[in-house]
Amino acid sequence: MSSIDEQIKNIKTRLVGATGVNVLLVEGTDDVDAFRILLDRRSAGWEKKWVLTHAGKKDAVIKMLRKEPNWQGIVDRDEWTDEEVEQHQTTVSNLFLLPRFCLESYLIDPNELWQALPEKQRNKLANGYDTLETAIKQPLPNWLRHAVLWHAINPLWRKMMSLGFTNDVLDPQKVPDDDALLKRLQSWQDVVNTHAALSKVQQLQDIIQASPHEEQFSRWIHAKRFYSLVIHQILNQLLGQRTEKIRRTDLFRTLPLPVDLEPLWQKMGLVTP
Repeated sequence: MSSIDEQIKNIKTRLVGATGVNVLLVEGTDDVDAFRILLDRRSAGWEKKWVLTHAGKKDAVIKMLRKEPNWQGIVDRDEWTDEEVEQHQTTVSNLFLLPRFCLESYLIDPNELWQALPEKQRNKLANGYDTLETAIKQPLPNWLRHAVLWHAINPLWRKMMSLGFTNDVLDPQKVPDDDALLKRLQSWQDVVNTHAALSKVQQLQDIIQASPHEEQFSRWIHAKRFYSLVIHQILNQLLGQRTEKIRRTDLFRTLPLPVDLEPLWQKMGLVTP
C-alpha cells in the first residue's frame, strides 16, 4: 500500500469512521489551525458535516483528492503559473486553489492588517495607520525583486524535473550512452536558456512593479517568509513581544473574513451567516 493510500485509510478510520462527514484537506498543521478559526467564524456547526485535516504537503493533497473525488482540498497558489493553475483546476475538480500566494498573504497588506488590529493595539501607534504602512513598505523593493526571482525560477525547476533532471542520467539500470546523454543535456539546456530565463525575469519585473500594491501583497510576495521576517518583527517592535504563532493565530481571529474565500464556503455548502 502506498503512503498516500495509507494516509487516506488513516483519515477514514481515525476521523471519519461511521459518521459520514466529508473531508476537507489542507497542506499543513498551520493551515489546519488557521482554517479552523476561519470556519468557526464563518459557519457555526460546520464540524457536523466536515472534518478538517492535513495531508502534509501540496502534492499529497492533490494525489489524495484524485483518489477521493468526494473530498475537498485547499492548496496555496504559491508561484504556480496561469497554465499550471488551469491544468490542476481542470483535472482535479475537487481542488480549491487559494486565491493568494499562501495563507499569510491575508496578514501582510498594511490596509488589511490595520483592519485586523484591535483598537487597543491601533492606539499604540503614534501616527496610526501611517506608521504601520511606512514600516511595511520600507523593505518592499527587495521583497518585490525576490518575488520576481521566485516566480521566474521555480517554474524552470519544475520543468527540469518533468524532463527527468537528474534521474534520467543517474539511473544505474538505464545508463545513457553519449548520444542519449547529449540529447538529455540538450533538452535541459533548452529549458534553462540563459537569455530566455533573463528575459522572463525582466518581463515579470515589469509586471510586478506595475501591479497595484494590493496585488503585490496578495499574489506576488512570498508571504510566508515576509510575514515571519518583516510583519512579525514590525509588530513586535510596535506592539510588544509575542511569539510568532500566537500573533498569527490572534490575527486570523480578528481579520475581517476574506471575501475571496466565499467560493470555498459555497463549495462546502456552508450556510450564509
